Amino acid sequence: MTTTSAGALAARVLPRLYRDSVTLMALASSLERRAGVTRAGAVMGTPGNLTVLERSGMRPVGLAPAPDDLVLVVRGLDEDVVAAALDAGEAGLVAVEPERGGRRRPVPQTVGEGRAADPGATLAVVSTPGTYAPVVVEQALRAGLHVLCFSDNVTTADEVRLKALAVRRRLLLMGPDCGTAILDGVPLGFANAVRRGPVGIVAASGTGAQEVSCLLHRAGTGVSQLVGVGGRDLSAEVGGTMTDLALDLLSTDDTTAVVVVVSKPPAAQVAQRLLARLAGLGKPAVACLLGQDDTDGAVPVRGTLEGGARLAATLVGAPLHVGAVVPPPAPAARGVLGLYTGGTLAAETRVVLARAGVDAQVLDLGADEYTVGRPHPMIDPSARAERVAAAGGRADVGVLLVDLVLGFGAAADPATPLARAAGTAVAAARADGRDLVVLASVCGTDGDPQGLDAARRTLEGAGVLVHPSNAAAARTAVALVAGGGVPA
Repeated sequence: MTTTSAGALAARVLPRLYRDSVTLMALASSLERRAGVTRAGAVMGTPGNLTVLERSGMRPVGLAPAPDDLVLVVRGLDEDVVAAALDAGEAGLVAVEPERGGRRRPVPQTVGEGRAADPGATLAVVSTPGTYAPVVVEQALRAGLHVLCFSDNVTTADEVRLKALAVRRRLLLMGPDCGTAILDGVPLGFANAVRRGPVGIVAASGTGAQEVSCLLHRAGTGVSQLVGVGGRDLSAEVGGTMTDLALDLLSTDDTTAVVVVVSKPPAAQVAQRLLARLAGLGKPAVACLLGQDDTDGAVPVRGTLEGGARLAATLVGAPLHVGAVVPPPAPAARGVLGLYTGGTLAAETRVVLARAGVDAQVLDLGADEYTVGRPHPMIDPSARAERVAAAGGRADVGVLLVDLVLGFGAAADPATPLARAAGTAVAAARADGRDLVVLASVCGTDGDPQGLDAARRTLEGAGVLVHPSNAAAARTAVALVAGGGVPA
């Protein structure tokens, strides 16, 4: 235990204990909510993670675990607070699953143990540090399991090799760095409670897939399958290997009538091959390729998530109506700042603003450079909230754009900290004699655990102007700073 005037810092090493990164991020977030705790971390003891702890001032002197050890580290007001938090964290990590009939059993630690515990399993979710993910993914594929690989920092060479193995076995390898899927109605990772329907989605973009599926739900239709393929699948190096397999499966899926592919702009040669593949799919298809011009060739292309969802909804006979929001009076400052938790939502905002010739600073706060040593802002909204509150002090900013992503895997109540931060920012601007307009959209459905209507009300109660889609919020920003009304 290290104690200074800044408080106490201590770590606890649990030898040869593994938990996936989602579990560890959630645990760290829960420990940070304990009274008196100022920062907490739960990581595997890899050299990379130790470097992160060192850089963030969270590595106690003498901490030297092995790479396969699990490390809890807590900073708090005093030694009692820190010790209690470490005890609570350890208790959560070594808990065992209750079994039917009141018996208890250890949590499976390997692919083999998982298969033995549930021989009927057909899919494995891999969320280890990226260094170890390829080994686990290969074990799962060779065991005949589809894989959703949440891990990032997997090399492209490993991705290419493992996807080739998966294709030979006609198994899906969703990822690496894949956070969203819905298979046969079962949500995986960051997914929303959307109704089942006739639209099949193949997505190289997590929040992009969430926005499209939620807009389809709002149109009254739904999703047959949502297959995440990882953000690099349509790169020149990977070549769309898993997108091809997913399209094969959707082409013969009786529940899928229309197919949408969602991606940031793919490599040129891959895009050309993708469009040819979609044209011969045997089912109507939409290529939702962010930033590309809207075209209506053999396969229609849409450059925004809203545009892709709107066309897919029309193709299945459930037109999507996205109403415009009447903008408030324009603020004096014309600077636009976007603070996003969803990377593809941030990218869509850049597209809408760029099409209108509006320069803006739009940050994806879920990107690696903002999440070193911290949970993703969709899991722990506190870091984004701090930036939102601070935006009120910027005299150059008149419009603040934010997203709010609901669904499985997201924070239990992401709306409240965002609303409080927005209120703080607006109040700070007013105290300085300025107006700050906060524009938002909520990516979610009425079936999500957090409640779509409740989230909207919370934001609106803080004076946030909530829009029916992310693109609609961006269009209002254009209207405020460029004039001429809300663009179509």
